[in-house]
Amino acid sequence: MSTFDDEPAPYAERQAVARGSLTRWSWVIAALAIFLTAVFGVAFAPAGTTVAVWWPAAGLSVLLALLHRACLPHVLLLVLGVTVLANAASGRPWGLSMIFGVANAAEVAVIAVILSTPVRRFELSSLRAGLRFVVAVGAGAAAVGAIAAAGVVLLEGGDFWPTLPLVAASHAAAVSLLAPIGALPRPIPVRAGRLEMLLQSTALALVIVLVFQPATTLPFAFAPFPFLAWAALRFPIRFVSVQTIAASLLMLVLALDSGGPFQQLALDETGRVAMFELLLVTVAATVVVLSSAQYELRALARQVEASNRLLTGGVIDASIGLIIAERSDDHTLVRWANRTGTAMLAAELADGVWNGPLRTAAAAALRTGEQVTVTTDRGRTITVAANDVAGGDHRITVQLLDVTTLLRARQVQIEAEVEREAARSIRAELERQRDDFLITTSHELRTPITSIVGYAGLLTDGSALSDTERGWVQVIARNAERLSELVEDLLSFSRLSAGEAQASPERVPTDALFAEVAANLRVVSEQKRIAVELAPGDHAVFAARHDAIRMVSNLVVNACKFTPEEGWIRLSAQEEDDAVRITVADSGPGMHQDELERAFERFYRAPSAERDNVQGTGLGLAIVSELARRNSGSARLRPGDSGGLVAELLLPAAR
Repeated sequence: MSTFDDEPAPYAERQAVARGSLTRWSWVIAALAIFLTAVFGVAFAPAGTTVAVWWPAAGLSVLLALLHRACLPHVLLLVLGVTVLANAASGRPWGLSMIFGVANAAEVAVIAVILSTPVRRFELSSLRAGLRFVVAVGAGAAAVGAIAAAGVVLLEGGDFWPTLPLVAASHAAAVSLLAPIGALPRPIPVRAGRLEMLLQSTALALVIVLVFQPATTLPFAFAPFPFLAWAALRFPIRFVSVQTIAASLLMLVLALDSGGPFQQLALDETGRVAMFELLLVTVAATVVVLSSAQYELRALARQVEASNRLLTGGVIDASIGLIIAERSDDHTLVRWANRTGTAMLAAELADGVWNGPLRTAAAAALRTGEQVTVTTDRGRTITVAANDVAGGDHRITVQLLDVTTLLRARQVQIEAEVEREAARSIRAELERQRDDFLITTSHELRTPITSIVGYAGLLTDGSALSDTERGWVQVIARNAERLSELVEDLLSFSRLSAGEAQASPERVPTDALFAEVAANLRVVSEQKRIAVELAPGDHAVFAARHDAIRMVSNLVVNACKFTPEEGWIRLSAQEEDDAVRITVADSGPGMHQDELERAFERFYRAPSAERDNVQGTGLGLAIVSELARRNSGSARLRPGDSGGLVAELLLPAAR
């Protein structure tokens, strides 16, 4: 197999080409190449005409546009300027040079537009793409021919119709030969060897020399076509493109030297030029279409081959044992088995004869039409299925599936589930015992804590204490209040977790709810000079009144704890479908995302709260979540749009 052109271009390099990235030196080199080839084309124009036999500058211009489609406007300006200068430098009038420059740019634009694709660059990878390329070249040639012929008529007094086909043919020949280099698809390996390529190239060169030698009296211009078709159908598309350019240049040189196969025809110089241009166009178009179609066939063949390998490998290397056997009255012969099947039958096969537990299971499966599971002498558990082959002359197909690993995994899974269930039961019992302990302990602590709070208040109100002693008593009272708050939270949460308290929903207007919460917490907010804004709207929630007050109060208390002095808290309500969304926003520092995810966990306190010594039990938000769930609602926290924290409580709307 040939390795010519088998290595694909690096991906990054191909992407750079697709993006149309051009360096400064690339522009200079491209401009110089187009300029020199344009001067070359003008120099080899036949005597008595302003039309070149071959205009390679057009091919290079379209090639540049195909390689760098993202820079198409810049490419058009480059083509326009360079071709104008090249025509003028070759002795053509400035007016005619300007028109020829516009014609060349128009040709590039027409071809680029027809070959443009929305995502990837245009490639000659299918018959449709080859035909599209030929159509684009024809349209571009027609455009340049019409503009150039009009310029010749206006400025030189020439004839329009004789000029148009000559210009169109010279440009079409150059574009068809050179531009395909910019549309070559990814290489696909071919079966042709280097020796075959050498023989074909030598034969093609000899045929061209014979056809274009002066002694040739018969028009054998078609002779190179079979050899070009040989290359298009057998060789890599890159090799074909290079060879076609080389063959066309050889024909051009020989034609300029001896006149070629059209020398003997009764045609003037212009007619022979037109015939030669038509030959080049035909050669290039034929090779482009054939090589594109052959590339598509190769790509499809590779896909079919890959699919075939996948399917074949899937059967041969399948984890299921597949067997074709032939049974008789006294024995069963195995005619074919894949690797897995051969391994499973290793202990039961003797000279192709199958005997053992698996054969017995296969016979039972064939008789009953159902799968049979059997355990072999090696301790493997195998499920056996068997079917008759229609018209197979006592042949059967057997499928063997080793389910040993599956059964072991299932057993492990069942054991793990049993262990998880036992752990779940133990955890539930421990949680019940913990809740009972919390409830009992909280009840026992309420009475002494209440006494401490009461007597501390009496001592504070009395006049027998000094200022220092009064400070001590205030510390006692403050910490007793914290203990009382903790006990109440523990009792509330324990009752909610145990499901002791049942919600009795009723219609609770948000204006009354907000007013009561704000009044209850006015002392807390006024201590820090926090502005509390209420926007209850005309809404009502359907929830237990005490639960609603507790939920909103906990959210507001939480906001007061973290809002700095002279900050603000805003309570608002908005109805959404069949629910009311109560929002408590504050101007505090907010919470990090990892803290938000754990905010509703029981006894969770954010690191910032611990660091700033903010009072709290870590149960306030957990109680809000449980109360919301009990009232068919939900609660969540999110960062505020302009900082701070936003707590949202969603409760059913009252109707």
